[in-house]
Amino acid sequence: MRPIRSALLAAVLALAAPAVFAQQGQDEQWDVTMSMETEGMKMPGMNQKVCTKKGAREERMPMDKNCKMLDSSTSGNKRTFKFACQDGKDSYTGTGEMEDLGKDAYRGKMNAAGTREGKAFTMKMEFAGKRIGNCTWEDPAKKVEAMQAQTNAMMAKECDKQIAEMEPAAFFPTEGLPPEMMFCKDRKADFCANVTKVSQTMRDKAGYEAAMSKYGDKLERATKACNVDLATIRGPVCKSAVDSKDWQWLNRYCPVEAGALRKANCAGRTYSTVEKQYADMCSQLGGLSYTATTKADPAKTSTGATAAEAKPADPAKKPSTTDKVKEGAEKLKKFLKF
Repeated sequence: MRPIRSALLAAVLALAAPAVFAQQGQDEQWDVTMSMETEGMKMPGMNQKVCTKKGAREERMPMDKNCKMLDSSTSGNKRTFKFACQDGKDSYTGTGEMEDLGKDAYRGKMNAAGTREGKAFTMKMEFAGKRIGNCTWEDPAKKVEAMQAQTNAMMAKECDKQIAEMEPAAFFPTEGLPPEMMFCKDRKADFCANVTKVSQTMRDKAGYEAAMSKYGDKLERATKACNVDLATIRGPVCKSAVDSKDWQWLNRYCPVEAGALRKANCAGRTYSTVEKQYADMCSQLGGLSYTATTKADPAKTSTGATAAEAKPADPAKKPSTTDKVKEGAEKLKKFLKF
């Protein structure tokens, strides 16, 4: 996520960080609870101990150095105020109020609206505090700087991980994901340098297989994001698989090439009708069947002879008188038994 810079979110970050204060000195230690709602998301109440200068009411309000008070007024135990914050292109204004509940407790709320990262946003915050003892005050700016340095170190470590894993969503816009996901966008050059380095190892089958096995579909998206033409790398490697007749490898890593060969040499054929030189290839690429139906050759007869070879049977001849006499004599011999 983007490093938090806005005044209100910085206050929440400060409350979320661990704080240890010595139970000494003349400054005031408070137990503070804060909750926030922004852009449809509501953060549950967070509790933390904070130390403020003795009698410094302003320090109880969650403001940072990028905000300034525009106006304030006090009536009895309640103080109302207006403020404005500017941090680079982020700009917003707000109002708030804080009420003292005796000398050892207070409560308040703030509302803000403006733009952040070029988008409109609104925010509501409620806070309350109860004094629990004394402490020695430390400059909060130094604490924020220390926390920011710690956050930056954590983010750098995470970006190193995303570079190693070749996950482009942390560096480039990705459909369906919010812009906040690009928390490593400032390190696109480092990401693409690694993509280029990996792509150079994919010039042979072993290297290509190792990269695909490790990165999967992320490799396709990563090379596209960095304008590395994976097709020019894949082409020669797939050709080498064809040349070496490594059909299983081709089927797994070169689906386009495997599909073209399957369609040209295997589809519609059976294991018994496929051409001999393609039998092994088709058995591994697929496409053959046991019962494929093939159209009969119109030039062939049912016996396999061509139309020219097949001779039509002679039409039946009418029997002659001699034939009839012979037939009658044969029947008579059978009857008389001589």
